[in-house]
Formats: sequence, structure tokens, C-alpha cells
Amino acid sequence: MSNEFIAVIAFFATFISLIVMYRFFGKSGLMIWVAIGTVIANIQVTKTIEVFGITATLGNILFASIYLATDILNDIYGRKTAKRAVWLGFMSVIIMVVLMTIALSYQPAASDIAQQSMATLFGLVPRIALGSIIAYIIGQYVDVYIFSFIKKYFSSDRTFIIRAYGSTAVSSIIDTALFTLIAFYGLMPNAILFEIFLTTYLFKLLTTICNVPFGYIAKSIAKDVDDDGPAVH
Repeated sequence: MSNEFIAVIAFFATFISLIVMYRFFGKSGLMIWVAIGTVIANIQVTKTIEVFGITATLGNILFASIYLATDILNDIYGRKTAKRAVWLGFMSVIIMVVLMTIALSYQPAASDIAQQSMATLFGLVPRIALGSIIAYIIGQYVDVYIFSFIKKYFSSDRTFIIRAYGSTAVSSIIDTALFTLIAFYGLMPNAILFEIFLTTYLFKLLTTICNVPFGYIAKSIAKDVDDDGPAVH
């Protein structure tokens, strides 16, 4: 299968999973999604691929789903809940980095087959995680505040698209620029660095354009979902 076809599969698998988590686990499901999505995205982003003829890192679809999850939480449950989700994602990455760093410190047995692969993968994670943590916190906070600001003027259900697009379009520039510089500066030529920044931002923007309908689906089922899952009637 081509990378482009796999990307389409990944997109629908990601956002359908997000909706399923919300449908069956309510607000808690979205909070959990932010946590596990942040961890997995920080692992995926260590892989660079060629897609549509350009160089990009993985993780963009998951990062976009995290922004959508916090937008849904902000829209339905308020800014305070969205900010708690942001910090939950932050703590999840911190815990992953600490525990995996400790795991890599063990001396492997002679029969071990995982140490080298884990070191290759998670050896990059601390720097990438640092970039991700800084970019994540700043980007998500900007997103939450811009979303809330736009909601003062466009507060109807129909204008959720304006809130989601507007907040993500601005916050993703900050998020992507900070992450690219901190995670990859000095490891790659500047031309590739700029290409990664540009393509990552464009992919996030494109994914946001495509994922907002899933936000409307979440809002449409909100009345049938309580804080912990399907409402009992």
C-alpha cells in the first residue's frame, strides 16, 4: 500500500476511535484520548516519511485529534475541563520519558533482542519529548484561549467550525514552529527542517479541515452521553 492510502486509513481510524471513546466513556473518554494520543504521537513523530512527494513526520493526525478533543471538551464542558486535559497529556509524556529512560538504563541480558531497537527509538524521545512538551503546552493553551475568545462572538452549534478552524490554524503555527526547532534543529539540514515545519503545519491544517465533521458528530451525541459514558434513560 502507498503511504497516501495508509494516511487515509490512519485518519479515519483515528477520528472514528475518538468518537467511539466519547460515545462509550463520555468526558473521561476524551480525557483518556488526550493522554494516550499524546504518548503515541510522540513515539510516531520519530519516524520521517515521504507522502505526496514531500518529507513529513508521523504523528500529525494524532496531534490534530488531540486538538479536536480539547476543542470538544472546551465547547461542551468549558475551558477549565479543556485545560485539565492539556495537563493530563503533559503528565502522560513526562511519565513516559521518565519510565522509558529508566528502562533503557537496565543492562540487557545476553539473550535480549529489544535493547538496541528501544534505544534507537526512545533515545530520541527525550529531545523530541522536550520539544513536544513545550510546543504542546504553549500551543494547546493558545488553542484553548483562542477557541474561547472566538466563542464569545460565534457561539452557536453551527459556528463550531469557525471556532475549531480559527483556534487550530493559529495555535498550530506556534506549536509546529516550536516543536520543529527544539526537536530537530542541528540534526537535519535547515532546508529539510523548514520543509518539515511547512509540511507538518499544512498536514495539521488539512487534517483539521477534514476532522471538524467528527466534532459535529461528537456534539450531536453529547445529549446521549453523560460524564462517564452513554446516558441511561
